[in-house]
Amino acid sequence: MKYEFIDNKKTVLKIKIENIDDLWLLYTILQKGDLITMKTLRDVKQSEGGKSRRLPMTLTISLSHMEFQPFTNKLRIRGIVKEGPDKFGILGSHHTLSVGEGDELIVFREEGWDQSTIKRMEKYKKSFGSVLIVAVDYDEYSIALFRRQGYKILVSNDLHIPGKGDESREKAITEAINEIASLVLSIINREKDIFGIVISGPGFFKEVVSEGIKNSINKLTIVLENTSMGGVYGIKETIAKGKPTEILKDEELKKSLQLLENILIKLSVKPEQVAIGLEECKNASEIGAVSDILILDELLSNQDLERRKEIEEVLNNVESFGGRVVILPSCSEASEKLYGLGSIVCLLRFPISTNKADFSSSTKNEGLSSSRE
Repeated sequence: MKYEFIDNKKTVLKIKIENIDDLWLLYTILQKGDLITMKTLRDVKQSEGGKSRRLPMTLTISLSHMEFQPFTNKLRIRGIVKEGPDKFGILGSHHTLSVGEGDELIVFREEGWDQSTIKRMEKYKKSFGSVLIVAVDYDEYSIALFRRQGYKILVSNDLHIPGKGDESREKAITEAINEIASLVLSIINREKDIFGIVISGPGFFKEVVSEGIKNSINKLTIVLENTSMGGVYGIKETIAKGKPTEILKDEELKKSLQLLENILIKLSVKPEQVAIGLEECKNASEIGAVSDILILDELLSNQDLERRKEIEEVLNNVESFGGRVVILPSCSEASEKLYGLGSIVCLLRFPISTNKADFSSSTKNEGLSSSRE
């Protein structure tokens, strides 16, 4: 992401979206009431009783709601039109901006941009890329695209490889390899930011497939991973083992997963060293007790301004006392675990007075109201 302030008060931010990861970052920094100016298309009637035409124009909307689905390559921003061509009479009407790669937008935030948001933009402005996963056995295969925000199954097919001793076995294996290699090559040509390929599965068949794919693709690193089976289950098992994250070289995602595991372990042995939910994390942050805070990205896109302000204040407190802020994407495999902890949790430098017995009812409800409505 490229961004720059274009006014002396640092209230107006010019942003250029360079890759899909930038859409996720934009999703975490925008908030309700932001004025967003962008070139867009709008259906308008040029004369009374005439047909509607979709025309290009520049509009400014006041943000009311956002929708972000990984792998759709678009962030949809809804709001009320505040500025636009007068002749079409669209001021005050609803409009949706569809933001994608290559788009430029200007965002005005009257109260300015807090330090935690600016730090977040700086930390996550680079592209993290993607990894292609092929999980295969003699019965089935699946191909998935893995990003830091999660994964998407692109292809799932059955294979019918005859048993050993069948004279048609070698031909069937060759045909299967050619089929998979052709699909992989097509995906690589379509997706421009694939860093590597993980081929997983039980036994030696994945190695045979790997050799077949290497003959068609020599520009990407291919690594092997042992899993109990191929197909969709094999994809999930591959991700859980961590190879795709290693290839991405996404240190922030690694940190978030490691921190979550540390927190879960600490909860079972020393629960007094963990703060759970926004209220406990806020109290801990105010006295400098937080060494690490882990937050689900959905909380950062919360459109309740008071709650959003409270969350950003907690993050600022943590950083001001030298603590570490780590964001976990809501579409990652581990996000449900964090969601079950109220979507925000802290490791503490020293114990503070909390009541973990009330956790199950209070923080789960807090997570529901704050992040997944």
